[in-house]
Order: sequence, then C-alpha cells, then structure tokens
Amino acid sequence: MSLTENISLKAFWDALEQRLAACSADELRAILRAMAQETPPGERPAFLAKLEPVAEAITAQAITAQQEIAQEDLLADIEDLVSQIEATQADADDWEGETEWGGHDDEDSLGPYAEFAEPLARLFDRAAAAFDTGHLPLARDAYAALSEALTLEDDYGRGIRAYDVTGVDLREAGARYLRAVYETEPPASRPPAILAQMLRAPAWLSQPRPTLESLLQISPRPLPDRERFLADWIAFLRTQEGSAADAWLREAVRLAHGTAGLAALARDEGTTRPRAYLDWFTALAQEGKSREVLIAAQAALQTLPAGLPIRAAVADQLCAAAAKLDEPQAVRAGRWEAFLAKPTLPRLLDLWDAAPAGAERTALLRQAIQHLEDCLAHPPSQPVGFAMGEDDLERPVWVGKGTIAHADLLAEDFDAACELAGRAEVLSWSSSDHPQGLVVPFLLALLSGKTPGALPPNLAQLWQGAISTSAGFWPNVTTPGDSVPKRLERIYAELLARVSLDDNEGETLLAWCLEVAQRRVAAIVSGQHRKSYDKAALLTVACAEALRLRGRVGAAGTLLDDVRERFPRHRAFQTELNTALQKMERGLR
Repeated sequence: MSLTENISLKAFWDALEQRLAACSADELRAILRAMAQETPPGERPAFLAKLEPVAEAITAQAITAQQEIAQEDLLADIEDLVSQIEATQADADDWEGETEWGGHDDEDSLGPYAEFAEPLARLFDRAAAAFDTGHLPLARDAYAALSEALTLEDDYGRGIRAYDVTGVDLREAGARYLRAVYETEPPASRPPAILAQMLRAPAWLSQPRPTLESLLQISPRPLPDRERFLADWIAFLRTQEGSAADAWLREAVRLAHGTAGLAALARDEGTTRPRAYLDWFTALAQEGKSREVLIAAQAALQTLPAGLPIRAAVADQLCAAAAKLDEPQAVRAGRWEAFLAKPTLPRLLDLWDAAPAGAERTALLRQAIQHLEDCLAHPPSQPVGFAMGEDDLERPVWVGKGTIAHADLLAEDFDAACELAGRAEVLSWSSSDHPQGLVVPFLLALLSGKTPGALPPNLAQLWQGAISTSAGFWPNVTTPGDSVPKRLERIYAELLARVSLDDNEGETLLAWCLEVAQRRVAAIVSGQHRKSYDKAALLTVACAEALRLRGRVGAAGTLLDDVRERFPRHRAFQTELNTALQKMERGLR
C-alpha cells in the first residue's frame, strides 16, 4: 500500500491491531523511542501526555449524562451557525450591489460566507467524535443538520458548500452519516431509509456516489444484522429504477455472494444490467483469472446487442485478459469489437497497433473507414454528452470527419483523404473535426521526403500543430501513459518513413495542397482574420519549404512573391510572413 493511499477507518484499526499483536513489549518500546526521536521540541510535552494510561471506562450514568450535554451543545451550536448564515443571506442585496462583493476579494468566491468555513469544519469534527464514541442518534441528527446548512443559498445562488469546508474528509463524513442512519433505524425500514440518504448525499457532500462498502468500512464495529440487511437491500433495489440503484444492487450482490454472485447476475440479467459483466470481469481479474475473463467476455459479446456502446468496455476487458495470456489474435478481435461499439480516434489507433503491418492492417483500416462513414451518415439519435461525475460507458459517440481523415491516411488512401478534405471550408482548421487541418500538413510532410524529426522549421510547426489539434481531447482509453498525440506522432512517423510516391502521384498531391493552401491564405488575409495571420504565413512558407525540398526552388520563390504581391497593404500579414521566412532561412544554415 502506498504511503499516500487512503485507508478506511475499519481497515486502519484492523491493521493497527494486527501490528500491535505481532509486536513484543520490547519492540513496542523501540517503536515509541523512534517516534520520540522524530518529535519536534515544541511537541514533546504533548507526546508524553499521550503516553498516559487510558482511564477506566466511566459509568453508564456518566455516559448518558455526557451524551445529553453533548447532544444539546452540538445541535444547538449547529442551529446557531445556521442562523448566522441565514442572517448573512438576508443581507445579500446589500453586499451584492457593492464593488467586489461588498469589499471582499474578487477572487474569494465565498465572499461574506468565508467566515463560516472554519466553524463548520469544527462542527463536522464534533459530529465525527459523536459517531466514534458511539453516540449514533446524536451523530445522525448532527450530520443531517450540517447537510441542511450546506444547501442554504441566497437569492443569487451563493452560499457555503461542502468543498469550501477544508480539512474535513467528506467521504468519511458521508459514511459516518449513513452508518448512523443504519444503526438507528429499525431493521424493516433500513433499506428505504438508506436509499433516501444515499440518493441525496452527493448533493451536499459534492463527492462521487456513496457506496455500501463505505458504510461497512467506516467503523471497526461489525455491521449489525449484515446478512439480513444485504438480502433485504438486494430485494428492495430490484424494485428501484435508475443507474444509481443498479450500481448499488451490483455492489450488494458482490458483498453478499462474491464473484459467483456477480457471475449469476451477469448471466441472468446481463442484457438489462450490462455493467454486471464489467463487475464480474473486474472481480475475476483481481483473482488473477485471466482465462475466465477472456471466455466470459467473449460470451458477453455474443449476448449483448450489437451496437450497444458498453460493448466497447467489455471488449477492453477482453483485450486486457488476452494480452496477459499473450493471445494477439484475441486482442485484435477485441480491438475490432471495441471500435465497432465506439468508433473513436484512440480506438482507431488501437486497430493500427493490434494489426500486423502490411495487407492485413490495410484491409482492417478499409473496413474501419466503411464503418466510420456509415456512422457519419447515421448519427446517434440520443445525446452523447454526460453529466459531471458520470462515465460515458453507455453513451454513443459522434463520428467526425477528422477521424475519417486519419483512417484514410493510415490506410494510404490519399485520394480519398483529399476528396474528403476538399469538400470542407478552408477556415476553422483549429477544429479537431476539420480534415484539411490534418490532410494538408501530412501530405506536405510526405512530399518533403523527410521524417518528422528532420522537417524544416515551418513545416515541422505546421505538422506538430496538426497532430495536436487533430488529437482533440480524447482520453487514453486503452493505453495509459501514452497520450493520443504521442501515439499519433509514433504512428505517422512510421508511415512517413515507409511510404513513397511516384513522380506523377507526388505532383498531383502537391498541386492539390498548394491550391487548398492558397485558398486558405486568401480567406484569412482578405477576410482580415488578423488573429490568424500567423497561421496563413506559416502555411505559405511551409509550402515553400516543401517545394524547395523537392528541388523546386524557383517555384518556391514564385509562390512567396505571388503571396506578397497579392496582399501588399496588409502590413500585419507581411510582418508575419517575414517572421516565417526568417525562420526558414535560419533552418537552411
């Protein structure tokens, strides 16, 4: 376990007891001496105070008395702070109309509510203490009141939120609250009570969906009536709808019945609960059962409907297992299934990496192009975005022309790439979906006869910009540690080093690039898109560099002269052109 990894309270106490049991008295003394040596001088008295023997447990009457006093004080203090927050909110109109939030720092999003953050943190600490000392009704009421405080807002939608309360572990606070609700509810009403609180918890905790596991791990005490509750919880969740209820049902099945229970759930209800497959595969992988994962994932892909987006995640699990088993054919099959379900740029690159070089790879890429074009012609009927905190496993993807352009180039179908890019407008190359912004720089790099690392400066910048832009914001779906731009650089470097063109094909492609480039430059400069003058100059000189590398120095000069003469009055553009030319001249030295 990493020294910075979070550990649940139950796991912490269990580990502590295990270590204490394993140590002799002399070993414990050595540990304490080592801790004492590391104690700063100012903290030595406090360290020694902690070594006093724990007093005998106080009487039940004293506990009851202390609990009543603590309950009265804690709840009253929370109520008092809530009253102060509400009073501040009543004055919202006054400070809202003043400059910089009524004298508060413009960068301080809390404004007048900042003074409540520290008192709220202390109240959370006191609620945690009530829970840890077994005062569960008090803890439940305190956390409920604190949750209400964090939902208060004025007429402008402002207030103090959980993420403003620093120094409080909100996951643990939520888990303590749920555990307190559980232990103070009658067994028959626990499932609906727990569900109600779990559904509202993210609204005030600003944390990911709470889990039953957190409720179990927040206390070293065993969960009362665990087996009965899990059975009731599963039965109750089966009557509920929504992704949250489905997630909690799958978690409960795992806790109650382990991997075998997840297997049964997936086999029986996988078509309606497809994430059960993923939970099952994850459990098998944690047990080191890669062969079982591979077989089960293959069966799942046979069962789940074609076109279901979550099939991509199932295929990813298949590929991970197949890679561990060193079965490249199964990896290739899985990559193809993942691409069919979610035809994205990263998954297109997965196909390239998984397929053997040569005719088999080219044939696979041509199949991918056909699938991409079909998807482009028939876009998803449902939204593809997803809310904050959700994943996109069950969301379809939009296929853009930029991905098709990549596929055309990787399949070495340069005519198709030119046809696709030629139909696009010559502006908006900054969009990852714009095919021209990729195709023109690639072809200029190819026509130069140089590898990416040896390109002249303007052409190198143009190509690097094309890689960065066309990569978009795709996450690294299946290749952690290897970003999409890095993958594109590697793959295209391999392609540029291998592909050669005959003279006729080269001249045809060069003429097309020059024609598109001239139209783009004219559109930028004539349209006075001043912020893009540097882009027009970069493209112009990159074309000249490509011409020079092909031995056409005169044509390069003519191109530059024509551009200069066409826009003599656009001084800002002429300045950018001079800058690009100076860069080219430095590169020739």
